[in-house]
Formats: sequence, C-alpha cells, structure tokens
Amino acid sequence: MKQTKLALLMLGMMLSALSCTPREENLIIISTSDIHSKLDMLPRLATLIDEAHAQDTARVFVVDAGDRWTGNPYVDMASNVGRPIIEQMNRLGYDVATFGNHEFDMGLDTLQKRVEDAEFDIVLANIDTKESALSQPKPYVIKRAGAVKVGFLGIITNYANGHPDGKDVIFEGTEFFSPEWTAERYGRELREMCDVMVLLSHCGLDRDTTNLATSFPYADLIVSGHTHETYANRVGNVAVVQGNNKLRAVGLTTIKLLGGEIVDLNTQYITLPEEGKESVAEEIEGYMKDPYLNQSVGTLTAEATKMGLAQMMADEGRKVAGTDLAFYHIGGTRIASLTEGDVRRADIYELEPFSSNLVITEMTLDEIEEMIINKFNDTTNYKESHRVDLIPSGLTYTIHTDSKGDAVRVRFRPEERKKVYTVAMSNYVYENKTYKYTRRPEVGRTPLVTTYIFDRLAEGAYTPDNTPRGEIK
Repeated sequence: MKQTKLALLMLGMMLSALSCTPREENLIIISTSDIHSKLDMLPRLATLIDEAHAQDTARVFVVDAGDRWTGNPYVDMASNVGRPIIEQMNRLGYDVATFGNHEFDMGLDTLQKRVEDAEFDIVLANIDTKESALSQPKPYVIKRAGAVKVGFLGIITNYANGHPDGKDVIFEGTEFFSPEWTAERYGRELREMCDVMVLLSHCGLDRDTTNLATSFPYADLIVSGHTHETYANRVGNVAVVQGNNKLRAVGLTTIKLLGGEIVDLNTQYITLPEEGKESVAEEIEGYMKDPYLNQSVGTLTAEATKMGLAQMMADEGRKVAGTDLAFYHIGGTRIASLTEGDVRRADIYELEPFSSNLVITEMTLDEIEEMIINKFNDTTNYKESHRVDLIPSGLTYTIHTDSKGDAVRVRFRPEERKKVYTVAMSNYVYENKTYKYTRRPEVGRTPLVTTYIFDRLAEGAYTPDNTPRGEIK
C-alpha cells in the first residue's frame, strides 16, 4: 500500500514538473511576392509546400506580399480575369496575403470578384475603400499554431500622388494612408494580441529596411515585396525577407518558440525544387493551351534583349504617332528577352500587359532633361531610380552624375535640332505623377502598344536594335 502511495506521489510530482516545462512550438513561413502570374513555377512551389508539411513537426504558413497577376496573358486575359492564379493559390493552401499595386490593374470590380474567390485571408490596413466596388479588407488577421497566436498585418506602398504605383483611374474611389503611420497605428494593437507578428509589406526593400523596420519595432518578421529583389537579413530586432519576382526565389522563415516566446528565428531566400508536383503541372498545362494566345504573329531575325524590346516599342510608336521623338519606360517592358524566330501572340501580351498606348504632346529639350533628371533622382520610388528609365527613339543621351551618384545634367544627341519637339510617350509616363516635369497638353494618342506591334510583325521579320541609347556617366 505504501509503495502504491509512493508511486502515485512520484507520478504526481513528475506530471507537475512536466506541466511547468515550457511548451515548444515550431513554425515554418513560406513567403512569396510579385508572382505576376508565373504559372509554370507553381508546380515547383507546390513541391516545396508539400515538403514543408511532410516534416509534421511544425505549423506551416504560406503567405504572399502582393502582385499576384499582371504579366501572363493566360491569367490576365482569362475569361475570368485573374482567376487562374487565385485557383492555384487556393489549391496550394495559402493562408494569408496582402495587396500589391498590380492587384488593382484590372479594376475594382474584378478585384472584388477575385477577393471573393480566394479561400485565404487578404489583409490591408492602409486603405479606405469608401463607396467603391471593393469591400473594405481586414487590416490584420490572427492565426493559431497550437497555443501560439501569429498576427499578419498588410501594408501597401503609397506615393506622393496619393496611391500605389499605377494609373490614377484604377484607384478611383479609394483612399490610401501612410504605410508608416498605419503600421504604427495597428502594430501596437496587434502586438498585444499575438506571440509572433508578421508584416506583409508591398512597400519595397528601401522602405521596409528603413522606415518600417526602424520605426516599427513591433514586427518579428517583415515579408517584403514590390522591388523584385532577394534579401534576408535583420534590421535591429526585425527580420526582413524578400524572395524574387516570378517565383525565382521565395522566402523561408523558421521560428522556434518556448512557452510562447521566440527563442530562434531564421530567415533565408531559396530557389524552388527542380521537381514540380505533377497534378499541379497538369492543371497549369490546361490554362496554357489557348490556341489564340499561342498563334504565331511574326518572327525576329535575332534575339531581342529587354532594351531592344523597349526600343522596339518606342521606335514603332514614334512611326505610328508621326512624332519627332518617342519614349517608352523600361519598367513597362515586362519580359527579359525574346529569342530569335517565331513570336507568339502571348509573348506580346506578356511583354506589354497593361493595355498601354502613347500620348502625343510637345516638349523642349530642357523639359525632357527635367523629366529624365527628376526620374533618375527619385527618392520615393527607389526601384525605378538611378537607372536609364526612359528609353528614347529619335535621340540618344548621356546622364551626368555628381559624386553622390545623382543626375545633374543630360546631354542629348537628337537626330534633328528643334526648339520644340513633338513627342510620343507611354501614357503611364504622361499620366503618372511620379514622373515630375512640365507637362504640355495632350494632342493625340496612338492605338494600343500591342496593336501597333502586332501590325509591325505582320509586315515581315523584325530585326531588333539592342544597343542602348541612354548611358550614365
């Protein structure tokens, strides 16, 4: 009897000791951003997600920091615009996402439909959708991993023009607030309710590693998007990770907690497994069998680089517009190159997915210099600054910089000297206020860029000019 009592006493002491031992929880966060409808990479992403779940020692979260579409005609021109990428994100088991600026490209009505299609939470704190077609998103969501609460807050970039990057018209009826102010407002509140706090930010590394990380210490992890870079590092006590665009890399973060306290957090960016999940690959193949998009529309006599493609859009636009000069912006050139030989309709829609045209106006060389210098020195849109952004037709130019690397003057070599030039420029450049220059009235527009490129390719084989017309000294 005494032995039984002693055994029971010892068992009680052991159970008491065990109850005092902090509980261990392990998390894996797989993060993507700027997918831009890269369907053919999704089978490989599915393999990575399956491998993470197979470990069954950690709770796996799959999250996205925005720009899920714009860039692939098989998604952007689907009968239900944008739905294929949402269908696959549902299938892959995404948990939470925020908006990027390109989520708005298709209009608020379409965006609302895709939000309703999503089986994962979509959060965004610094928007007021007011009376628009887009319903007000939740600023954040809290997910459970055993006893651990993980909070996800969504933020999108906001520029001096009052909204994220893009045409003014696509944001009509909404209002955007400062990312830093909004993160401070909701971050303190969310921090008190969760053990792990994740900021899903479509603001870009420049803001995420400065303003947000330093002025917003509430986050344990910032999942960064928008600038199409790879990054994994700490800024103070905040870990920041960004994979690359089009799933060329993804973020992988592992977190260990004891008793609800983080004891280890490691983040890195990784490339996807070579082997794709077969069932997902079969579904993707189905999306990409569209005979209209796969039709040949012409040929190239040589490979066209990204610069060559931008110059093609400027050159052909100048011819159609009948102007002295033309400018296309390198950021609107959405593929890296086209190989020699056949060009499919899908290639051209992927090259220019924005339904852009060229605006015809007038400018002096001083006004063109103003436009180039202000864009080069832009401090609000880091990813488009300090590079040759405006690709010309009808002239070449050199940007001269100072010891800090900022532009101070531009030297032009136009085909013909005039006091005032007729100029055709992409409507994005003409309309977007992040391009700061003296605007003169619009006097006309070209057809869609895709239309005049199709027309040119139908005339016969095209020889690209890949020699850059802008340089930096």
